[in-house]
Amino acid sequence: MRTDRRNYWLTWTTSLLFFVAFYTLLAPLPLYLAAIPLPDWQIGVIMGAFGVASLIGRPVAGLAADRLGYRNVMVAGAMALLVGVAGVTATTSAALLFGLRLCQAIGYVAFTTASNALVVGLAAPGERKSLLTRFGAAANIAMTLTPATISVLLPILTLSGAIWVAGLFALISGALALRVRIPPAEGSLTMSAVFPLRIPRSMGLPMTLAAIVGVGFGAFLQFLPLLTERQGGLPSGPLFALYGASIALTRFLTARWMDVGDQRQILRLGYALLAGGLGLFALGGNWLPLAGGAVGVAAGSGLLTGLLMNLHVEAAPQGARGSAVAFYYLGFDLGIGGGAWVLAPVLQQWGINSLYGWAAVVALLGVALVSAIPRTQAAQP
Repeated sequence: MRTDRRNYWLTWTTSLLFFVAFYTLLAPLPLYLAAIPLPDWQIGVIMGAFGVASLIGRPVAGLAADRLGYRNVMVAGAMALLVGVAGVTATTSAALLFGLRLCQAIGYVAFTTASNALVVGLAAPGERKSLLTRFGAAANIAMTLTPATISVLLPILTLSGAIWVAGLFALISGALALRVRIPPAEGSLTMSAVFPLRIPRSMGLPMTLAAIVGVGFGAFLQFLPLLTERQGGLPSGPLFALYGASIALTRFLTARWMDVGDQRQILRLGYALLAGGLGLFALGGNWLPLAGGAVGVAAGSGLLTGLLMNLHVEAAPQGARGSAVAFYYLGFDLGIGGGAWVLAPVLQQWGINSLYGWAAVVALLGVALVSAIPRTQAAQP
């Protein structure tokens, strides 16, 4: 089987536009909810609906992608995001806005699950790891550029206008997804999906490894503003931008290494870089070590993501690619949420620097657990 490069890059572009739509919402949506106005607790409930729906919806999205077709679920995801975005400016009801936020989450879960599964189908087995690694850069590029751009343009666009811009990009993404040609084998594969909605035993180790990455990334994403504020009010925005640029660059520069290098060694290096970046955050100080921490977390995450997703695919039957991708995201998301709960007492008792120190220790567990990967999964094509 040869890689279908035309449809791969078409899918990559579709994903980039989808994430532009998604990240366009980051700045204006909470501000719009506050301007309606809604009380802070209702804003928190509405925004938090996204994370809950993501966790619950992942296995369902994987099963749907395997049985209904990856492109179909991508289009449905883009349209769900469009509906969830477009409806925001039409109501001031907290209950309806909660439902629209759930719709946005459903769209996100469906699209990201199905698009990565489609990439697996488009890639030749010998190039799957590198293409999955490059594919993840679409979200990183959108994360780096979109929120900052929208924040600058917000006075011109207005809050409602920015929300409609997000809807426009979701519409274009869905339309472009319709132009992706389906691999000939997909029709037979989607009818043979065998994974139920429970987590199979074969996914235990891959999901644990993904959860460890989620703990480290979650510590970086959710607690960085608090860290920078307690380090003398340093700006966190440039650190997020540096992270996005660094992980995208890592993915593109190391992608080919994924297919020819020693998978276990790459994974160990990735977890070590992740732990090192978190360790720099634990040391704190001025902007320079914090910048090094952002680069370390980005480089480690960039090395790990494609390989870990591929481990999930290799642990699944061929007709259950969507479910395999969904279980990867489920493990990663559980690491983000569960890690925040586990590290919260550390924050309370010993402070923000200790939180990052313990997150670094968790990341180092990944270095040890890599040795448990079966040799058949560690072997190169």
